Amino acid sequence: MSLNSRLNTALGVTLACIVCIEAAIIHEGDVLEIAVQGHPEFSGTYEVNDDGTVEYPLLVEEIVANVATSELMHALTLRLATYVDNPLVTVSIVKNPELTVLVLGQIADPGPVSVYEGVTLQEVFTKAGGPTKLADLKRVKIVPADGTNEDARFYNFEKFFEEGNLDVLPKLKEGDRIVLLSRERSLKVKVIGAVRKPGFYEPEEDVNIFEMIYLAGGPAEKADLSRVRRLFKHEGKTMEEVVDVRSYIDEGDMDKIPMVEEADVIIVYSKWFDWKTVLTILNNTLLFIVTIQTFSGVFN
Repeated sequence: MSLNSRLNTALGVTLACIVCIEAAIIHEGDVLEIAVQGHPEFSGTYEVNDDGTVEYPLLVEEIVANVATSELMHALTLRLATYVDNPLVTVSIVKNPELTVLVLGQIADPGPVSVYEGVTLQEVFTKAGGPTKLADLKRVKIVPADGTNEDARFYNFEKFFEEGNLDVLPKLKEGDRIVLLSRERSLKVKVIGAVRKPGFYEPEEDVNIFEMIYLAGGPAEKADLSRVRRLFKHEGKTMEEVVDVRSYIDEGDMDKIPMVEEADVIIVYSKWFDWKTVLTILNNTLLFIVTIQTFSGVFN
């Protein structure tokens, strides 16, 4: 046997022994810690349900109870290889105690949330239904159970999404109060051009471009709804799109008209001609010609 073969055999035996030592059988009620190195979006802690399943995206409706952690680790490695290059996966059973935190503010389902020690903010938000679109994720407020507003800490949750660094996330404790504040915003939408009442408007609920035009009094007589321009902000940059509102109306697809966001600018252009104008011009032209001919006959 060559040296390389002996080394590979020895390494295989060593790894097998490590797996044997670390492997454990998963049971209902266990809390699994699944860690994928360099990919926090695939990492987290998950409780094994009474039916043996676990709420992990790649294990939906699959029974993991009575399966060894090493076997589950191998299965996840194969599945994650579809999304991640050379994934390094570890699966272990954690014995951390359960704790309850209170989630308030701009969250879909505010109230107490039961989690396990070591849980991340992302998992807490998921359990509470997720942040609303008005949530300021740059200023997540956490008040200790025995503290006041003066003891509050603030965390930039968006920074975690940008960098994927778990160190920017806080360590949650029993009774912590997590408050998602509303971000500073300008709800007013500016509507200008060929509308009856151009100006700034603050919609009370989600509206599309067509509804926004009618909030501004509706289109003017010469409004061209086939080319309505919308200016909007995206990642700090001003973007624009031209929307053929008329085609949506004609095809009966009103629900597909793009929605309006805060601080948008809606510009409704005028038609450069319409049939009424054309007929008026033709009538005036004919009248002018007849007048010229009449005067020519008088002078002759």
